[in-house]
Amino acid sequence: QPSDALILGKIKNVDCVLLARHGRQHTIMPSNVNYRANIWALKEENCSHVIVSTACGSLREEIQPGDLVIIDQFIDR
Repeated sequence: QPSDALILGKIKNVDCVLLARHGRQHTIMPSNVNYRANIWALKEENCSHVIVSTACGSLREEIQPGDLVIIDQFIDR
């Protein structure tokens, strides 16, 4: 079962599906997220792309709160 109910809508007339992977109330710990169920649910809605957002801090002074950063390295445990 996915982390939460899917939210279907449009952004600039493009069909989109939103899924709170930690639950809307952020009650699911990262180690307990059922990623397979989440991907399966998105696939069932015929999603062709997955865009994921995250929040974290930085030790670089030039990166300020509110800046948008596209990562080029990722550690997946």
